[in-house]
Amino acid sequence: MADTSMTEHCAEVRVTRVFDASRERVFQAWTDPDDVAMWFSPAPLTTPRESVRIDLRVGGRYELTMVMPDGAASPLGFEIVEVDPPGLLVLRSDPMPDAGMPEPTLVRIELHEEASAQGSRTRMTLTDGPYPTGFGVHAERGWLSAFDKLASVVAG
Repeated sequence: MADTSMTEHCAEVRVTRVFDASRERVFQAWTDPDDVAMWFSPAPLTTPRESVRIDLRVGGRYELTMVMPDGAASPLGFEIVEVDPPGLLVLRSDPMPDAGMPEPTLVRIELHEEASAQGSRTRMTLTDGPYPTGFGVHAERGWLSAFDKLASVVAG
């Protein structure tokens, strides 16, 4: 289950979710192209492995393409702004003026170990925005759907 919040005025999405996996495993799922291809898209979209390119360094690129069931492609690109394995990844999106997003968003992923009698668990907090009015709710739904897939990837 995820805790979510969104401030409509600034349209910033914040999602906190606990995964049954170590911080290292969750960070790997964010940064290994094979893993990213398995989860980085809301259902029913997919992310072809060949579209995922990650140059994991400050100033590097994080790129992928999500594909809709009808074959329409939605490429996404980010600059890596900050990286501190296995606890922090910060990405700045490329502007997408054709999609109504002329300004970049900042995606911040923070990973924290949680004590658990059942084994290693990680609390992930994602903050993403700002979004133009009306876009934040779609981003939030997309992240929540993708994180269901991420939970399966890191549990395996």
